[in-house]
Amino acid sequence: MAAGLPFDDWLLVTESSADVGLHFVGTFDRRITFYSQQVRALRLVHALSRSGKLKSTDYVAVVGAGAAGVTAALGLALLGNDVTLYDTAGAILQLQSASPRLLHPHIYEWPRLGSLDNRAGLPILDWSANNGGAVCAQLQADFYAAKTRLQNFYFKSGHRLVSLERIAPRWRLGLEADGAVHHREFDRVVLAIGFGDEIPCGAAIPLHYWKQNSTGSVGAEPYSPTTYIVSGNGDGGLTDLLNLLIHNFEHVGFTRRFLDYFRDDALRAATESACAGVAVGGDLEAAFTTHLLPLFEARGVLDRLSQLLRSDRKVTINSSGPLFAAGKAAQLNQVMAFAVLEAAKQAARPVQRSSGLVTDVTASVGRFQVGGLHVDGAPFADALDHVVLRHGPNRSLRYQAVGSYFETYRAHMTALFASRPDLIAPPVLDPETYDFFGALRISKLEDHASQLTSSTSVATAKATIILGVDPAAHAPIERGSRRLLDVAVQCERLPTNIILHLAATPAKIPGSADIVRLALASGGRIVLSADPDALDDWQTLVPAISAAPVALSHYPALALEVNGLEEAIDACLLRLLGQRIELVVESHQCESLGPISASIAGAIGPTWTAWHASLSADKALCGAFLRWLANVEQHQRSPWNGDHAYIKHLATALVMMLATHHGEPLEPAMVDRGNLQFSQNAVALGSGCQLVGQQPIAIWNQPDQWGVDALILSGSAEVEVMDPPGRILDGGKPAMGMAAARRVRPVVIRNDRQWRGRLINDLAAWKAVVEAEFADLRSRQDAELKELTK
Repeated sequence: MAAGLPFDDWLLVTESSADVGLHFVGTFDRRITFYSQQVRALRLVHALSRSGKLKSTDYVAVVGAGAAGVTAALGLALLGNDVTLYDTAGAILQLQSASPRLLHPHIYEWPRLGSLDNRAGLPILDWSANNGGAVCAQLQADFYAAKTRLQNFYFKSGHRLVSLERIAPRWRLGLEADGAVHHREFDRVVLAIGFGDEIPCGAAIPLHYWKQNSTGSVGAEPYSPTTYIVSGNGDGGLTDLLNLLIHNFEHVGFTRRFLDYFRDDALRAATESACAGVAVGGDLEAAFTTHLLPLFEARGVLDRLSQLLRSDRKVTINSSGPLFAAGKAAQLNQVMAFAVLEAAKQAARPVQRSSGLVTDVTASVGRFQVGGLHVDGAPFADALDHVVLRHGPNRSLRYQAVGSYFETYRAHMTALFASRPDLIAPPVLDPETYDFFGALRISKLEDHASQLTSSTSVATAKATIILGVDPAAHAPIERGSRRLLDVAVQCERLPTNIILHLAATPAKIPGSADIVRLALASGGRIVLSADPDALDDWQTLVPAISAAPVALSHYPALALEVNGLEEAIDACLLRLLGQRIELVVESHQCESLGPISASIAGAIGPTWTAWHASLSADKALCGAFLRWLANVEQHQRSPWNGDHAYIKHLATALVMMLATHHGEPLEPAMVDRGNLQFSQNAVALGSGCQLVGQQPIAIWNQPDQWGVDALILSGSAEVEVMDPPGRILDGGKPAMGMAAARRVRPVVIRNDRQWRGRLINDLAAWKAVVEAEFADLRSRQDAELKELTK
């Protein structure tokens, strides 16, 4: 769901209007992963709290101590409610507690950025990718530590739900423990009892996804080829298919290897193109063939995958509809399975495809036959060593104890998803929900000594934007409570400091030079730090940058957006210059020029207002104007470096330019060698620059070096431009005389004693002096043209 905390929607997917106070977590939602169930639980509890539907005096039962149940129960207990958690097992998270399968929080979110983040990024019961046993051991320790600090939180192990009934306004639960049934009443009930075991079929041996070696050993088969069929096109079925086909398959390890075949964003872009516009349930295979297969072939992906294929298994994959049905499984699993199937085909070891609904599985002499399937229109008659059915869990059996309430909820969800397909989208942890539970965790679960440290860490995380490269997409990303461009537009006006943590080298982060300028332009409000691995490279741009440990963030990874940084820095400079101009107008003083006549100061105010309006309305004009104001460019664009120490020189030049306007009308312009235009085609350069390259600007003493008709400079009092030696060879057409006037000595208005003295006089006297200077320029131009036409 979109950000903005749609609490009503979060409640809508957990509760039927007919059975208020009975909540189902993730029972019919798409993408049921350990992490997504935790997110659903947090959103439910947050929505109950913020909607006002949960009273502080409510007694709440949570049934089921899996990922969703323990998270919901702990969240409710942190709110202060009296909460009892029930489960049939003797400990929480029993299902995955000894599993060797790797639990990864985000891998099913691909092609979304951040899908290879190892850390779940949850405010409570957080964890990182590892095998199921290790993850559960950590979460069990965290859970029991929290429980000891919450006197309102109870865990009843060995309790099985056998009945549920509404005794308005409460709910009555029948719970079996130690051979007896006990009844308890609660104001609200959260059902998080999972989904049930695989739907049985004939003689097929049920293989639980989380059990050790549930789908074939990593070792060699006892005889070759051992025959398998995998029936099902969801994530379980496709993962089992990959497990059977790839040597030493491990899901996340293989995924990283596969994604590393692409050192750019090509795979993600091609997948998004292939899936665009395909309705849920639609066949993606043709689109994969069009968009992905050429990419696989061009990058040598199929050749690499063919080296990983096992040769001791013969596998059939079955689906009742399209094998690659949109929305049926995670896109990454579909893409990898498609690639592996194409690699097997190329290696002349194709995987057999069957279709249909499995009607029966029979066993004879240690082998199995499957009924109801077809291969190329003919009945499937192969004898198989192993049958792996991934047709989904038997939910009705699992929820048998809650009777008709389950069927009412099923009908509610079926109608809801049909009318609101947006609600099918996998859950996203909203930053506000994270902050909500993060604050509760600190206040309720940490001792006083730790609270200050944790609060400081939270504040630092909120103030940090991480810029790096996403390992799944090989694309630059940003993560933080705010976007980089949002910070940039405030820049020097930020109310609190922001840390830009650079988690990749400058070469991998677009706009790195502008990022450095932005930090300088902020006047210390934006602080740069870098990962240790990237520090040396950043120090070539920012010698004083500090090193910081590798930063972690719970904020989502977003594509790094730097288009607009230049404009934001220009706007910052424009504001800073505006402040200086306003001060000059009010005080009749300029830091570098000294006193200014009140009449001149009064005249430049309206001129600045007009110039500011035109610059603000045209970003390109503003950028060009300010670049020349900051630097006399040679071979490349040289914008203001962000250092506030130079602003007084730029403001001085701007004051002189604004004053000159009242003797010779000037206007900001985009021209080759300057930033002002006057008298039709004449060009002027106004700049506070002090150096050309590494040398003082005074070394330029020839008209052709400047290439403009007038110079207004605050950076040096020594600039002298000489008359050009000899005759000009091409004076241009008479109508273009002003454009060709670079070949004569330009007007030079500079920050020297003579011009500073003139600024003390009244406006009329100033105008007269400026007019005389420009009249002399025109006389020189006319003389050159006369010489040319002799």
